[in-house]
Amino acid sequence: AVLYAEGVALYHNGDYNEAIDKFKKVMEGYPLSPFAVDAELLLADAYYASVQYGDAASYYANFISLHPGHPKAAYALFQKGMSYFREVLSIDRDQTTTQKAILAFSDIISLYPTSIYVDKAEGMVVFLRRRLAEREFYIGNFYFKDKKYKGALARFAEILKKYPDAGMSDKALYYIGKSYVGLGEKGLAKDT
Repeated sequence: AVLYAEGVALYHNGDYNEAIDKFKKVMEGYPLSPFAVDAELLLADAYYASVQYGDAASYYANFISLHPGHPKAAYALFQKGMSYFREVLSIDRDQTTTQKAILAFSDIISLYPTSIYVDKAEGMVVFLRRRLAEREFYIGNFYFKDKKYKGALARFAEILKKYPDAGMSDKALYYIGKSYVGLGEKGLAKDT
């Protein structure tokens, strides 16, 4: 109880590294105490607050897997998604964290449909799916500018197939048509 209280005080004072140390001691030294579960969640929160998003996501995931029925499980899952979201890179970089964030937010919607986090999670999924569509367009446009029309076609078609709700269908279709023109397929271009 003393370690946990010290950790909470340190957390609220913004001394996250010291709080992390206290919460770990509670979890490791007193795993069966009533404070261990709360310490586990606050440990993840402390990592998140200290901008250590990878560690935060890992501890949130651990909390969810060990305590799926806990009243704060939906919160932990939302924070896991936000941890990944905070690490999302620009569209010209790897989008693995974007996909992980989408999975976490989608899990909230399916596993905790009555949660207060569902609306926000749905909004994040829409935003992140559009981001993935923009990445496909970025790559397709790179191929298009380089006159590699077959590669461009594949990327633009991927937008229509995977992200039809991203609001980029018209733009993708336009560039599919232009790519067909570049390949000399005027009939396909006209149809598109």
